[in-house]
Amino acid sequence: MKSRLLPVLMAGWAIGAMYAGVVSGTLTLIRAELAMGAEEAGRVLSSWLLGMLLGASLIGYLSDRVGRRASLVASYALMGVFTPMSAAARGWLDLSVYRVLAGAGNAGYMVTASVLLAEYAPTSSRGRQVAVLESAWALGWLASLVLSRLIAPSYGWRAVFLASSAALALLPVLYVAVPESLRFLVSKGRLAEAEALAGRLGVEVPRAQPAARAGLRDLVGRRYLRRSVMLWIHWFMLVLAYWGIFLWLPDILYKRGIPFVRSLDYAILITLAQIPGYLSGAYLVEVAGRKPVLAAYMLGAGIASAGLWAAKTDLEALAWGVLVSFFNLGAWGVTYAYTPELYPTELRGTGSGWANAFGRIGGILGPYVAGVMIQSYGNPSAPFAVFALAHVVSAAVVAALGVETKGRSLEEVSA
Repeated sequence: MKSRLLPVLMAGWAIGAMYAGVVSGTLTLIRAELAMGAEEAGRVLSSWLLGMLLGASLIGYLSDRVGRRASLVASYALMGVFTPMSAAARGWLDLSVYRVLAGAGNAGYMVTASVLLAEYAPTSSRGRQVAVLESAWALGWLASLVLSRLIAPSYGWRAVFLASSAALALLPVLYVAVPESLRFLVSKGRLAEAEALAGRLGVEVPRAQPAARAGLRDLVGRRYLRRSVMLWIHWFMLVLAYWGIFLWLPDILYKRGIPFVRSLDYAILITLAQIPGYLSGAYLVEVAGRKPVLAAYMLGAGIASAGLWAAKTDLEALAWGVLVSFFNLGAWGVTYAYTPELYPTELRGTGSGWANAFGRIGGILGPYVAGVMIQSYGNPSAPFAVFALAHVVSAAVVAALGVETKGRSLEEVSA
């Protein structure tokens, strides 16, 4: 069961990315059919992030109370039901409601899956395994663009959303294949359950004592305040830039004069660069460490965003877009590996969830600000000046406030 945990969690992670990305590949058609301006489109794009804000904080908190496994399965069901329901939308408002609910499930799944894997992975490969888990996002986002490319030109955007319902088949697999966290059981004093589960998995029960109840106040207490501030600022800037860029990307390319189908082809090429970005980050995180790799990748993404802002030709935009994709998504892998390491078991889901939630505030703003800037300046590349600044600010904060966790057990890091 333990050996298949990573691939099973990756499957759900990739499907969550596909659910998130289907609106990007179909946005041009959605705007045309529902007569949405750029600002209204920005609201629709930001609605997923509003859902992620709610899901990350609430489900992250619940995972510390009721368990990782139940939270994971419930999260997947939430996004798996409401994404296909988006096909019934008749305007930007009801489409946004469906996206809020699905986005809540997506964030809840990501927070819980990364925490669960971090609690099972050995110290020597913990960061790498969680970074590899996050790499599944690129595969899912790529699948959403390919699905849009194959279906939308002939059958419309609603058919793309309906086709995503097939991914609900993974729900019973998650229910059967994903175990509860041993560290969670021990922290709750459920030692008999932990020993029975460890026996079935063929592993030892983690050496930890039942923990006192922890909550939001502990995140800003003296012990974890510096870590929380660093994570909240970093997540805010990272998520603002990512969602502002990649939800708008096909439409931005289209607005540059590239035909709809070719804009999807360009977006697919840019998305492919995410895969080596993730894999390089997953390798370097256990070689150079979390803090220097994260700061360097955010700086690289900032430089590339500035290049895309100044790009004059379609090929320049494509080249800089590839570099933004490589560095930004490499940073995502390191972020998901790093975040749960910085808090103890009794606070890990809550701390990871609130860091994620701060990010989603940035994510809500990113697509909306991009839409307003495009509409105000009449330049589809204008938002990249903001995205460049966001990446650079994050790099500076991580370099100044981050702590290194490479080669240290979870108990050592939180001691």
